[in-house]
Amino acid sequence: MNLRIRKVDGRKHERVLLDLHDETFGDSAPQLDPSYGYYWIVYDYDKPVGFAWLVPSTLGEGIGYLKRVGVLPQYRGQGLQQKLLRVREQQAKRLGWTRCVTDTAYHNIPSSNNLIRAGYRMFEPPIRWAFVQGLYWTKDIS
Repeated sequence: MNLRIRKVDGRKHERVLLDLHDETFGDSAPQLDPSYGYYWIVYDYDKPVGFAWLVPSTLGEGIGYLKRVGVLPQYRGQGLQQKLLRVREQQAKRLGWTRCVTDTAYHNIPSSNNLIRAGYRMFEPPIRWAFVQGLYWTKDIS
């Protein structure tokens, strides 16, 4: 395995991103928008095996939303979600944002544990934007 993460233009890598999204989420999550936000693709040599997405949050100024991350099943357990958290936090800091938020499905224990390891804590947003039984996470990154 030769895993590397590349920041990409979502529009130029639209097909790869949409295919990865379909392979990792199926129809369980709304489709992503390659024209909006910041994207990273994880490659194993030339094979795309994961992606991450960062957008401005609607919760307020200076807040980034870790919108989506997906890793193919055979590549899970390699620390990729942690690495993708870090690259998105670094981008958020470069943009001058001071906080990141995200959400997970209540049954997604591996993702919740990764967020806890990365310093995220649960919170209740003023408006729930995701799953009815979703868990919401926040971290100050300043």
